[in-house]
Amino acid sequence: MHSRARRRGPKDTGSGTLAGRMAVLPVLLLALVLLISRATVLDVAKYGLFLVVGVTLPGLVIWRLIGAYRGSLVEDFAGGFAIGTAVQLIVYLASASVGLQRWSWGWAPIVLVLGVLDRDVRNRVWRRVALPLAPWTAWLLSLSTSLVLFAIYRSGPGRYAPAYTDPLVSDPGMAFHQALAASAKADVPVVPLWIGGEPMKFHTFFHQVTAATSWATGVELTQLIYALSWLPFALAGCALVFVVMQRFVQAGESAAAVWAGPLAVLVAGLGGALEPLHDLSVGGVSMVAGAYLSPTQSLGLMFALVLAVIAIDLLRKEPPASRWILLLLVALAAAGAKASVLPMAVCGFLLVFLFRRSTRNAFFGVLIALGMFVGSAIVVFGGESSGLQVKFGVLFSALPPYAAIKATAGDRAEFISAVVILVAWGLAVVGVLFLRRFWRDPGGIYVAGFAIGGFVAALVTNQPLSFYRMAFPFLAVLSCVGLARLVERLDDRRSVVLVAGAAGLGLAACGFGRWGAADLRGVKEPLIWTVAAVLAAALVVAIGWKAGRRGGGMPTAFFAALVAACMVGALALPAVGLVSASASDVAYGRPGRNGPTEAEADAARWLKENSAAEDLIATNAHCIALRGETCDSRHFWIAALSERQVLIEGWVRTNRSSRISATSGVDPSKVPYWNKEQLAANDATFTSPSPAIIERLRKLGVRWLYADHRAGQISPQLKQYVRLRHATLDATIYEIR
Repeated sequence: MHSRARRRGPKDTGSGTLAGRMAVLPVLLLALVLLISRATVLDVAKYGLFLVVGVTLPGLVIWRLIGAYRGSLVEDFAGGFAIGTAVQLIVYLASASVGLQRWSWGWAPIVLVLGVLDRDVRNRVWRRVALPLAPWTAWLLSLSTSLVLFAIYRSGPGRYAPAYTDPLVSDPGMAFHQALAASAKADVPVVPLWIGGEPMKFHTFFHQVTAATSWATGVELTQLIYALSWLPFALAGCALVFVVMQRFVQAGESAAAVWAGPLAVLVAGLGGALEPLHDLSVGGVSMVAGAYLSPTQSLGLMFALVLAVIAIDLLRKEPPASRWILLLLVALAAAGAKASVLPMAVCGFLLVFLFRRSTRNAFFGVLIALGMFVGSAIVVFGGESSGLQVKFGVLFSALPPYAAIKATAGDRAEFISAVVILVAWGLAVVGVLFLRRFWRDPGGIYVAGFAIGGFVAALVTNQPLSFYRMAFPFLAVLSCVGLARLVERLDDRRSVVLVAGAAGLGLAACGFGRWGAADLRGVKEPLIWTVAAVLAAALVVAIGWKAGRRGGGMPTAFFAALVAACMVGALALPAVGLVSASASDVAYGRPGRNGPTEAEADAARWLKENSAAEDLIATNAHCIALRGETCDSRHFWIAALSERQVLIEGWVRTNRSSRISATSGVDPSKVPYWNKEQLAANDATFTSPSPAIIERLRKLGVRWLYADHRAGQISPQLKQYVRLRHATLDATIYEIR
């Protein structure tokens, strides 16, 4: 009877129970639906096949073979995708330098064949996991990941894809990334296609990864940038946040292991700040905030998280030593993925070395991260800072509350803004104050050092959100660890009820506070009401907990409830944004309204199909917005869609424009063009053409003219000197004879 009952129970196969493994299905189904809603089935199929066979599985072979990892399937596949992406990137950089970029995918089948045919490799790679997820953990992780993915979709592809169809819904940054990816397909090194003769010293590794994917799959860059590539990086980011969290609350050692990892994913993905103001956001810092419009941030964060997983294991001196190879590989890929990753990794290793001076591995970690950073500063960035400057407090005047406060507070506006932002951000990760005995663990010190480095950089530089968004997932993990430590002190197996109750009431309290703030002026009263509502929610939960005669003291129950209420309460605005377009606009900003029409986009695509790769284009379109003499020259879409070099389209987001902005204090997007004579000669081609002007362009190598009728009047005499090749409602293409 006993044996029969045991056979009927859940069967553990070494990969988790069947119930646990089924939890992946909702995530995969949601991912498929989100991709197919914005891309063709064929493109989704080709892209998905490449991700699995060309990136993740060969990456998994390397992850397990060199790192000897076999924790859980979540860890293996997330780590495998990150390692596979790093290898794909490095192979592409090498193959592109000798003109073989279209064959850069060839490493994947070699690794897979080795992983299948070699018996020793096969035995080491294709093994069952050692720590399969419990069913409850797996399903909670599935739920939290699905919410994050859907939020990214709502704020990203749900708005902007299909691309270049509505001029009232556009973001110039996406065309910027597409233009760089187009250059990465053909140019070594990458150049800014929207302006001729300028170098591009920038973190371009995302663009090389995208170019490699386009060569391997045949999927167009527009589909990759706008509809497809966001999802695997977001999925890997969520999984790796969970993996980092599991390093501190492992199953069997903590009752919080069931819910702490999924909660960390939810907080890192959607949270970041209590939002007391009704019509303004305190500042989006969650993973969702940058996952779509800043793909370099997503790639950099993925590498930062997998670097943290490897670093934690090495700092804890867990075997094998070959994991140093993985650390070197990821650090190399991170060097040009996002400039903020390696300096923050240096902070993590350095803090471990200072607190635990006998840790030799921390010293080696500092050397590797610092060496890679210095190397990238020379090789990748060429000594350019991309406008980064040391300026204390820019954060407090750059975020939305400052403008609202300045109207009434005058000189005190920056101080008040600082208080509001720091309170709103701090309460969202208040669990970091309860990291009991955390500093004894070198892995925990590394995570804290990484987060502290990012927060300090946010305070003292003029690009604060770039650093804090990279640091926030690590702060979310630390805060959830602090909550787990508090809950452990309750010594009650039903403590999850307290966490769930506080989370629900905290969410309701923050939502009620934002709703009530609609009738309040300023920021002081809304902030006080929101904080009071969260405190009241925590007190109610603590009183209810003790009234039920549960374990732990009243102060511990109150602080545990307060941490849970604050962290989950910070999800109130993003949660409403899942169903409300207006709330989504407040949380993530309103879409831009200066994109191309379909006719303009079609004309640029025609150029791609009917011109040679080395052809040069001239255009009269330079400004996405023109107010008086001030031109917002973030105009990249002609270069992005034609995949051809343009003589002068836009001119911002280059190293020269960044230097001008840094020295003059002019808004980076409104820097004037530095060669007015050249710009005037370019535009004269379209307004007052002559044989001499056309001959000048011919000598510069210009073959094609893109005349944008919405950008300005086109002279009817132009067709006398050049050959009309293609005409649409809003644009005309001419060829210089």
